[in-house]
Amino acid sequence: MATRYPGRGVLAAVACLGALLVLIGAACGVVNREVLDAGRFAAHVDAVRSDPGVSRQVGALLTDRLLEDQPDLVAIRPLVESTATSVVASPALGPVVRAGVRPLYDALVLGRDDAVVLRLADVGAVVVGSLAVAAPETRAAVPADLDVRLSRFGGQEYSGSVVGSVHLVELLAWLCPVLGLALLVLAGVLRERGPGTVRRVTREVGRGVLAAGLGLAGLLVAVGFVVDRLDPGTLAGAVRRAAWSELDGPFWVTAGVVVALGALATAVATATRWPRLEDVRRLVDLDVPPRRLAARAVVLAVLGAALVLQPARVATVGLALLGVGLLTLAVVSALVALGRSPRRRTWIALAAAGLVGATVLSALPVEHRLAVTSAAPREGCNGHVELCDRRYDEIAYPATHNSMAAASEGWFFPEQPDGIVDQLDHGIRVLLIDSWYGQRTDRPGVIATADEHRAKAIAQAESELGAATVRSALRIRDALGLTPQGAVESYLCHGLCELGATPWLRSLREVHDWLVAHPDEVVTLFVQDEVSPDDTVALIEQAGLLPYVHEQGGDSWPTLGEMIASGRRLVVLMENRGGSTAHPWLRQGFDEVQDTPFLFRRPGEFSCAPNRGAVDAPLFLVNHWITDKTAEITNAERVNAREVLLPRVEQCRAERGMLPNYVAVDYYDRGDLMEVVDELNGL
Repeated sequence: MATRYPGRGVLAAVACLGALLVLIGAACGVVNREVLDAGRFAAHVDAVRSDPGVSRQVGALLTDRLLEDQPDLVAIRPLVESTATSVVASPALGPVVRAGVRPLYDALVLGRDDAVVLRLADVGAVVVGSLAVAAPETRAAVPADLDVRLSRFGGQEYSGSVVGSVHLVELLAWLCPVLGLALLVLAGVLRERGPGTVRRVTREVGRGVLAAGLGLAGLLVAVGFVVDRLDPGTLAGAVRRAAWSELDGPFWVTAGVVVALGALATAVATATRWPRLEDVRRLVDLDVPPRRLAARAVVLAVLGAALVLQPARVATVGLALLGVGLLTLAVVSALVALGRSPRRRTWIALAAAGLVGATVLSALPVEHRLAVTSAAPREGCNGHVELCDRRYDEIAYPATHNSMAAASEGWFFPEQPDGIVDQLDHGIRVLLIDSWYGQRTDRPGVIATADEHRAKAIAQAESELGAATVRSALRIRDALGLTPQGAVESYLCHGLCELGATPWLRSLREVHDWLVAHPDEVVTLFVQDEVSPDDTVALIEQAGLLPYVHEQGGDSWPTLGEMIASGRRLVVLMENRGGSTAHPWLRQGFDEVQDTPFLFRRPGEFSCAPNRGAVDAPLFLVNHWITDKTAEITNAERVNAREVLLPRVEQCRAERGMLPNYVAVDYYDRGDLMEVVDELNGL
């Protein structure tokens, strides 16, 4: 009786399953070697820890923990964060990390029942010690037991399901390759009758292993594509990018070895002579059966995509260009396999070129930007229907002092918790900002005040912060050794740009986008202007804000409803120089505003006495903050509280006979600013 062999479909399914098992086994083998080995696991974690992106994010997280416990350290947040980041990235922290990783490894691999706790105490102790050396004046502000308090943060228990998954990987790492190779051998044995069984088996195994290697390479390309688009500005994104950067090398080596073994076995099984030129030409020949074209398309697509999307891992730039060619050929082959009519070949070529171009463009680095979304209009004007019929000068507005000096943006001596857009989102409608000329320096991220304004900037900073404080901050920034580079540009700085600087054009564009998204809001910029009126006008025009700027048409201010209806919803006031007749909408601030003093060391010194501005100016600014920078947040919590702020503004209204239009504070998020302003407006 003749032996019956399985059909081609069954054999193909067996071979595909075998190749898939080899692929899974190869991937699990990498995980088993690189992750489940105690030494390599600790080394990889330590490498991820020292990655610049990860250390920066962990340093920021550690800084947040420090500031939660001791908020007044926010005055030197850049120093704290810089120290924390340096400590996290330092080789000296390696033993701490490796010791901390051991319990995690034991829980994952050995299945111990102990809870795994990631403690920041050790790192915190190092940071606190380093901070005391770098800034001795902070010793009194840092609690002696801060490192112990930090140990409260963090903790994670790993369930039995995680441990079970780890052991499953260990099993698959050896079982899948064995089963996969067995299935490939079986497919080769049953493929045909007659002599040459060894050759058939070798060819089947070679093809299956080659397919597994190419499949693993394709999977790595896909994973790399996804990882490259993770946001490095978050801790999770930075860790995943660093972890993949640490592990994709072993994965690619494994894929390369598997491909090489598969190709070698296939070549040995099919070779009857040395390759000739005709064999190379046959690789690009489209006049072959559709099935072979489709198989070629898959192989070439994987190779081409790998060369385009991961050129650094595969080869040089020249090989990346070769990858584009291979990918093009793969697409053309696939399309020709679907439609072989000669009349379609021109359109096929165009479609292939378009697809390849789109693939290449998708591989280019992307910039992580926050999308500007249109918020749904709220009822009324500035959030209240009752305000629509009131004139601009008949309304009280919450304001922030030195709005640009944000703790979240790394300023020394910040006076607000977050940036301008966040302040607008939280209800601030008057921004008190300072514009200065600055230059980029040879230290990334550090701006220096332009030379011609530097003496004035230092004098202003010393008058508000104290000479010793300014000298200390300048030493920290190494400002005396900075080398200015490039053109002089406009920045928002508080005098000394070395202590913090934000490009003014960027801030104006953010205000523009916010106004577009909030069509029922009126916003005011009150600028201490060291930047000239002409340069200020140019920046406002570049930011697209000119159509929104209010131009006063007479002595009487319009109502909020009229300003919103006209679209002219941005009031721009300048402390020093207005726009004169050339730019009348650039108002001279102290022709329109009168204010109170602003240098107070303690709440008992608050005064409503006249300070700057014309006595008949229609708008009234109440400056309400403490200038002692050693306890900025504590002071803000005290003086922004309703029981302090409301009596102050009511006293100023009684003494000056005017509604406080701009109520300006530090750390607007502390205390009851919004409630007090609503009460002033009778809401």
